[in-house]
Amino acid sequence: MIWRSSIARSLLLALLVALLVATFCFWVAHTLPGDLALRVAAGRYPGVQPNQALADVVRQAYGLDRPIFVQYAEWLGQVVRLDFGNSLITGRPVLTDVIPYLHNSLRIVVWGFLAALCLAVPIGFLCGRAPNSRLDLVLTALSATLSTIPTFLLGIFLVQFFIVDRGLGSLSGLSGFARLWLPILTIAIALAGPLSRVVRNAVADVRAQPFMVHALMRGVPERRLFLRHGVRNALLPILNYLPVVFLFLIYDVIVIETVFNYRGVGWALIEAVKARDIPVMQCLVIMLVVFYLVATAVTEAITRLLYRQDERR
Repeated sequence: MIWRSSIARSLLLALLVALLVATFCFWVAHTLPGDLALRVAAGRYPGVQPNQALADVVRQAYGLDRPIFVQYAEWLGQVVRLDFGNSLITGRPVLTDVIPYLHNSLRIVVWGFLAALCLAVPIGFLCGRAPNSRLDLVLTALSATLSTIPTFLLGIFLVQFFIVDRGLGSLSGLSGFARLWLPILTIAIALAGPLSRVVRNAVADVRAQPFMVHALMRGVPERRLFLRHGVRNALLPILNYLPVVFLFLIYDVIVIETVFNYRGVGWALIEAVKARDIPVMQCLVIMLVVFYLVATAVTEAITRLLYRQDERR
């Protein structure tokens, strides 16, 4: 099976790229200015004023006094076994600390992506059916405007509109309207703008194809014609655009979780960078990279499968 071998190669490439990115983060974290052990001590013992003596204790306890190549080799062997070690701040296994953050992020990412599809697909389909119409011009201008608004500014506006002005929620806790639906709404609006334009252009291009024009002139109902022949052709450019959407999702998650103080992967990554919690930081980076590469590989496999079905026809 060609497409299965393609998925296997893509997944292997995803793992190799994730390993390279995590390795880069390892070396960057160790070459940042300042005493790494002192920063870890400040995060590990928040009630104690960090000093050089405490930093020396932390350096010896966590093996930070060993040569960096030895630390890297030990870390690489652990990662191969899916063991990311213990957090330098909490002392607990990294996966124990990271899994709850991953669960929180997946909740808003999945629902935000589905909400963006529910907004973008109908809008893009309506605009693509009647290109250059008044409805097309209005909705295209609206989607273009939304696409130019930075995600953090959109999140701040929604906080001001729903929480500050109308008191519909708070920014504390992990549940409730403000904690879930506002981040979901922010992701949906941020993705719906560019995605609706891709859908619009795909539908308009399919309707302009000679076989579609000829069939419509013969009196074939447009709805049945599009469902039978147009959906697959319109789906291909949309699938090709999804890797860009996944890349936006990673960026949006980090920004949105920071704006809403939502404890997900993005928030945890920022906190790990501040505290120089290298094991947590590396684990989170690997998760984000693997998410992007695996999602892209699956999308590519589906696209190739659709192309093969078209070639058989």
